[in-house]
Amino acid sequence: MIKKITPLLAVICLIFNSCTNDVEFNTPGLQATIDGKLFRPDIRKAIIHDDGTLVIVGNNGTESINFTTSSTDIGTYRLEQQAINKVSFEDNDVKFISEDGVSNGQIVITEIYNNQVSGNFYFEDLKGSNGKSMSFKNGWFYRLPIENFVPEPEEEQEEEIIINVEEEEEDPEINPCLLNASLIAMINGNQMITDDHDAIPFGVNNPSILIKASNEDEEITIVFPIDVTVGTHSLTGSGEYSATYSLYNDKASAVSGRLTITYHDTETKCISGSFEFTTTSGIVVSEGLFDYGY
Repeated sequence: MIKKITPLLAVICLIFNSCTNDVEFNTPGLQATIDGKLFRPDIRKAIIHDDGTLVIVGNNGTESINFTTSSTDIGTYRLEQQAINKVSFEDNDVKFISEDGVSNGQIVITEIYNNQVSGNFYFEDLKGSNGKSMSFKNGWFYRLPIENFVPEPEEEQEEEIIINVEEEEEDPEINPCLLNASLIAMINGNQMITDDHDAIPFGVNNPSILIKASNEDEEITIVFPIDVTVGTHSLTGSGEYSATYSLYNDKASAVSGRLTITYHDTETKCISGSFEFTTTSGIVVSEGLFDYGY
């Protein structure tokens, strides 16, 4: 019997170079083949630290993987070049760790999109605490949301930390421009009014900001560099300037459009502008206006 590969699966195979009979493609997603066995964790995260390193974590309850790149820049990170910190994998009580001069492999970050990271990886000859070795093939991760690292407090400091948090809550430092944030737009000629607003700075070397506005059914996100200047910029579905529109959690990316920044004060971190774009599903977003703080 001749097996047919659908166009979508063919694209996935080209992107991740990992076409197998067991590929499952979700958002977000993380999987790899470990010595012929499929590893597909239920919990998957991408965590950025203050020094710019990015940690990818996957866990399914009995098995877990953890590997780190030296930055969030798109590109290839190799074990032998020390662009990847230690790779570790735990299977119940057995732990496998990359060993300098013995293990090899690489991580490729292919895309940073709306504060989400995608890429692929493989690792060979991770050394186990049981004296055996392990290899990962056809590994990939897709649109894992990037979270900021939050250190866990020590138990003896918990009471003091709770007190400090309560004191901080009495005088929160919230940008007044964010408190008064607003975003409106026309969706296929019908007005969208939003009531929930957020602004999320992310990235270290080339930081960006994601503004998000939503109501009960819809959501609009727009991404642009944090040092964006007054003027008009093209919007697409990925890259430095991108946008999405979601209806009932069905997200569609922009294929064309424009973002016009009319005001940006980098000291007060207040920004205003307008936007319009058309999505991959044919939805027309027009007459968009926003005022935000970050």
